[in-house]
Amino acid sequence: MPDTAIPVDVGELFEKLKAEWKSKTRYMSNSAQMATVWPYQQIIGLGRPALVLILKELERETDHWFWALEAISGENPVPAERAGDVESMAKSWIEWGRQKGIT
Repeated sequence: MPDTAIPVDVGELFEKLKAEWKSKTRYMSNSAQMATVWPYQQIIGLGRPALVLILKELERETDHWFWALEAISGENPVPAERAGDVESMAKSWIEWGRQKGIT
């Protein structure tokens, strides 16, 4: 059977899903709950190509991208003493991306 999938620009799709996610989670404070919203799960489904987009977004605006980053990368560079400190967690992930040559 021929592949009839239409190629999608990952960047455009990411922006669309990010906007939907932010809209649906505007009044949420629980990060685990935020990560279960469908657009966020779809971003995770984009896989490794989404890593650079998420890290760039994290550099622009600190937000709860940590679940997606860990789910996609299989890593967690945040030291235990920084867990819960969103700004510090963001810095750990951004540094991780630089060390891995992702950003």
